Amino acid sequence: MRRQMLRLASVLLCSPVLARAAQTGLSGTVRRRILATIEAPLPQVLNVQHLALIRRFRIDWSPVESGAPMLNPEHPLGEGDTLALAMQATGGKDAATAAQRLMEAALLLPHFVQMANLKPGTYALGNTGFAFSGRHLTLLRRQAWMPLEMLGMAAEDYLAEGYWPTPSVDGKRPYGDFTNYPVEMAQALGLPVRKQPDGVLAVTPVLQKELEALHEQTMPALQVFVGHAGLMRNTV
Repeated sequence: MRRQMLRLASVLLCSPVLARAAQTGLSGTVRRRILATIEAPLPQVLNVQHLALIRRFRIDWSPVESGAPMLNPEHPLGEGDTLALAMQATGGKDAATAAQRLMEAALLLPHFVQMANLKPGTYALGNTGFAFSGRHLTLLRRQAWMPLEMLGMAAEDYLAEGYWPTPSVDGKRPYGDFTNYPVEMAQALGLPVRKQPDGVLAVTPVLQKELEALHEQTMPALQVFVGHAGLMRNTV
């Protein structure tokens, strides 16, 4: 429950305005389509419309526990009218269908990280560049995404507050099992892990700081990934 409340707090921190339902412009038909999409089986094929939306995703940092990347719940496609941007990206004129495709793309995001690949290199990120490495790729693929039911409140309540029920990496256990996440990072990257006298696994203080900084880089790394990674396959 504490993790859910912190997730909710992180959503509200994305905007100083807490009640934005009047500004979303989402009709009842659109909201029902979003909720139906969440309840429906996940699409097994990532199509060109999904990819076009993923390319525009805005990745932010959830301050829950240790922090973790998340798809921005207020502006998942960047600043502006999200539904209009979704229609523009998909080339469609039906708002409900555009909302459905956006929600499907959001739900497919954790799978996209496994389905796509990005070579190490420096990629544009805003007005600067980001040096994407093999380490970033390894960590992105190890991150633990929370199911929507763990986000803190029901999807319809997110919509009522003017937010989209977007996925987030688990800030408490970002790599799956340990709250001491640098240990899992070290294991994933093949770095030294030592067992303390009490049997608890640990890394050196120097390595811990290095890995904590690397963990924070997973947000810009994911932003670069969604913008540039090429699909290895289009099926989940």
